[in-house]
Amino acid sequence: MTQVRGNGTESSAVSVRRRKAWIGFLALIGLFGLWWHGPIAAWAEEASSPQSPQSSESAPAQTGSMPAESSGNATAQGEETSASAPAGPAAQEASTGVTPSASAPAAQKSGGTAAAEIGGQEGMKEAMGPSAKEALGPKTGLYFGIFGGAAFGMSNGVGALDSPPLFSAGGRATPGTAAVGGLQVGYNFRSYALDSAKSYWIQPAAQFEAFYLGQATESGRLTGGVAGTPGISSYQFGSNLNMGVFLVDGVAKFVTPIGLVPYIGGGIGGAYQSSSGTSFVGPAGNLLSTGSYAQGAFAGQGLVGLQYNLSEHWSIFAEYKILYIKETQFSYLMTSGNSMLIKYPEYYNIAIAGLRFNF
Repeated sequence: MTQVRGNGTESSAVSVRRRKAWIGFLALIGLFGLWWHGPIAAWAEEASSPQSPQSSESAPAQTGSMPAESSGNATAQGEETSASAPAGPAAQEASTGVTPSASAPAAQKSGGTAAAEIGGQEGMKEAMGPSAKEALGPKTGLYFGIFGGAAFGMSNGVGALDSPPLFSAGGRATPGTAAVGGLQVGYNFRSYALDSAKSYWIQPAAQFEAFYLGQATESGRLTGGVAGTPGISSYQFGSNLNMGVFLVDGVAKFVTPIGLVPYIGGGIGGAYQSSSGTSFVGPAGNLLSTGSYAQGAFAGQGLVGLQYNLSEHWSIFAEYKILYIKETQFSYLMTSGNSMLIKYPEYYNIAIAGLRFNF
């Protein structure tokens, strides 16, 4: 009996130790599961987020690599987590009627495409806008122009003098109509806006121009005679003029938003005049034996014009000038052997039109 009791007591003690061991082992597994639940829950939360699709893929891989001892508990928790991961979007779909995972990227894609199209159109408008503005707005920099037109002479005083004996005559003459052709090179300086919208500008410019004016026929009637001799005679004066005019102008341009550019200016320079066929006919006939002479003189002008900008580089213009050439003294040989001095200024109304290229 004693032996039996001993064996029973020993077997009872062994069974108690085994139960404690199992309880400890299960407790260890439970603690390990609680510890492992934290990373799995985090991966599941990342998997349910639409911004990080890669996290949902990495979670099962991590779950599959759990230790063999806790594979059952961990697998169960992993399956529960995997099942709960898509439950978030599904629940959202059920409550709102919209699938976030599908609609959000599509909305983002369509919104991005629309924004890109709008941005592209605005970019094209912005790219085209300055070109249109440049075509109509102020143009800074160098420009070159050619022009042609006509000059209409104005009446001017003419005086003739010879000595000895002293001879003098005076009167008025008018140059005839002459053709004009020339070129110009100028520079448009920085413009200044006149309004806050920058639609109207004032722009200074400087230019050099050279043009040919000819042939203008100067003709008029003079009266006079020899000093100390009674009586006054009438004389007919005539001369053909060809001129080269060279001027430096200052110009102020008023730039408008419709491409029209009115401007005003003035310039100074010189003129080279060549006369031919000059005659001074009195009661005794032509007093001159030679009728050719060349002389330089000071020249000045005032101008107003209107320019129209065709494009970024090309423009057309029309211009009106008043040209003044200072009184010039011509010396002609007379039949008597003396020299007759004939002097007169020149005044012209000039109308021209031309084409400019802006660099």
